Amino acid sequence: MRFGVYIRSAETYDKMLELAEAAEELDYYGVFLNDHVHGLPDGREPYLEAWTAMSGIGVQTSRIRLGHITLFNSLRNPAYLAKSATALDVMTGGRYELILGAGWNEPEYLGYDLMEKGRGMPSAGERVTRLKESVEILEGMLHNEVFSYEGRYWTLRDAINIPQPVQRPFRVSVGARQPRLIVVTAKYADGINASGNLKNIDRILGHYHAALERLGKSVDDVYISGFAPSVYLMKDDEEYEATLRKWADRGTDPAEARGHDFIGTPEALVEKWRRAMDQGMKMSVINVRPSKTMEENVEMLARFRDEVASQL
Repeated sequence: MRFGVYIRSAETYDKMLELAEAAEELDYYGVFLNDHVHGLPDGREPYLEAWTAMSGIGVQTSRIRLGHITLFNSLRNPAYLAKSATALDVMTGGRYELILGAGWNEPEYLGYDLMEKGRGMPSAGERVTRLKESVEILEGMLHNEVFSYEGRYWTLRDAINIPQPVQRPFRVSVGARQPRLIVVTAKYADGINASGNLKNIDRILGHYHAALERLGKSVDDVYISGFAPSVYLMKDDEEYEATLRKWADRGTDPAEARGHDFIGTPEALVEKWRRAMDQGMKMSVINVRPSKTMEENVEMLARFRDEVASQL
């Protein structure tokens, strides 16, 4: 099991780069940045555009993989995205990890008129169909110098992608949570990213495994990854129980957190990640807490590596 590091919490470019360099030094799998046009929930905080920021981090690091968790499908024409992904992969010597998402945040669709002519956010069905076509276009262009495509939303006529990416083959994964998108992911993509706690992972991957079986595929044919945006590494049982009591005061069921959330002592977290591994998960992006400063963040990453990741 490998782990990637979520770096958006570092906020500024200099700090994200510093965190990425620390993750590289600690031998983490990759660094990942979410792909929105403004922050969540209100969007008023400083928020660097994700593709440009990750390109900079890519050329200023040397070994660690790079990705977005997840790429916002409605932001980019998929043929153009294939060119961009190729460029970043070439610039970084084959280190780009592509994970695509269908999009969900309506204020971004409205505020930036992403679908043009004031059409707002498409229905869930349309967003899934657009993502399916995007995956087909990406797979086609990332593995062929010239590619044509006829779809409902995009038509390509001899789209050229020269040079090709360094990675051969080039993996395209999808961040999926809902049943229809999970089925589309199983059929068309090379892997899935299942986000959230263990309850969410069990639900998502239960649908995914069933879809793979219907298609005659197995977990050996795909790449299963995850995203745990909040991982709480406790020093000991006393801190673990004290934190659960605080959460209970805020309305969180301690039993649910103990059973499904990525919180606990190193021993508890190892057991929880083993449950994810039993579902076929090979890599997870994490944001380790508690930490308020860059120094604490790096310290927590070192502790997680030594006390949790090393046991997996």
